[in-house]
Order: sequence, then C-alpha cells, then structure tokens
Amino acid sequence: MSQGKGHRIDIFSTMMWVQGGCLLLAAIGFGFSEVALPTVDRTILSSVAWGILGALLSFAAVVALTRSHNRVGRALRWHCGRLAPIFSKMPLVQLVILSIAAGVCEELLFRGFLQTWLSQLSSPLLGLFVASLIFALLHWASLIYVLLIFVFGLILGYAYQVSGSLLGVIVWHAVYDFFALAALAYYPKVLGADRWLSE
Repeated sequence: MSQGKGHRIDIFSTMMWVQGGCLLLAAIGFGFSEVALPTVDRTILSSVAWGILGALLSFAAVVALTRSHNRVGRALRWHCGRLAPIFSKMPLVQLVILSIAAGVCEELLFRGFLQTWLSQLSSPLLGLFVASLIFALLHWASLIYVLLIFVFGLILGYAYQVSGSLLGVIVWHAVYDFFALAALAYYPKVLGADRWLSE
C-alpha cells in the first residue's frame, strides 16, 4: 500500500470516527432528555426533493463565493487549496459514505436533538442560533469559514423549524457534502483552488 493511499484511509477513518461521535452524542441526548426522535411522515418524496434543491442552491452559492474576487473568495480558495490534496482522488464510495454519515449524524445531533432541546428550554430563535453556532465552531478552520458554516447551520435549522422534516435537512446536508467533497477530490478548479495555487 502506498503512503498516499494510507493517508487517505486515515482521513476517511478519522472523519468516520467524528461522525460516530456525533451519532453517539445524539443518541445520548435523545435517550436522556424528553426530546423525541422525529418520525418520517408521508411527505418523504417532497422532503427529499427540497433537500436536493437546497443542496444544489447551497453548492452553487459556495462556488460563486469561492470564485469571487474579494477577501471571502480568497480565504475560501485558500481552504480549498489546502483541502484538495487531502481528498485528492479519494474513492467515490468513500465520498458517498462520508457524505451520508455527515448528513445523518450531524443533523441528528445539531438539528434533531440540540436545536429542538435548546428551543424547548428557551425559545425557537435561541435554539436555532445556539445550535448553529456550536455546529459552526465544531467546523473551525478560520473565522470566515466558521461564519459561512454558521450561516449554513442557520439555513438548515430554519428549514427544519419551518418544515419539521429532519429527512429534508439530512438530504440537503448529505447531497451538499457530496458535491463539495467530489469537487475537492476530482474537480478542484470548480472551487477556484487553481486560482489560489497560482496566486
């Protein structure tokens, strides 16, 4: 086994452990609180459809931001330039598994449990804000990146509040992550990483 493949497997394993930790925390939260695990209702197809649409719109917005000629664009290109080699040529099956794991585990923890629990303790607005802030801080890479993730968390949390569909935000998160990881792994030019490397 080459060192490159071993490095990618370690990244995959590490990320899967992180997702397993999120799932464990969500399970503990649901088990020791009065927050009920959301049920899947009859609107499965519409939840999947708006989740996919949200992911496509989010990815398009991130591509536009990343390719912009301002400070935010430059910072995001820098992150993409740093991340692209880590995910470079990661097998497609691992990208799919990581994306699904992140969508399921992180949304169960941050929207399904934490946002709901905090909303019950205080108010829906405070629950949305604090859960989104914790979600963003746990994705720390830089201030600009955390602000972007915070906004993404607010959007996902608001979509969950309005729709009541955890499935919709799981699909949104998973599909977005798949597009972002696939771009980093196979098409970094889409995210402007080539611009950062040439600057």
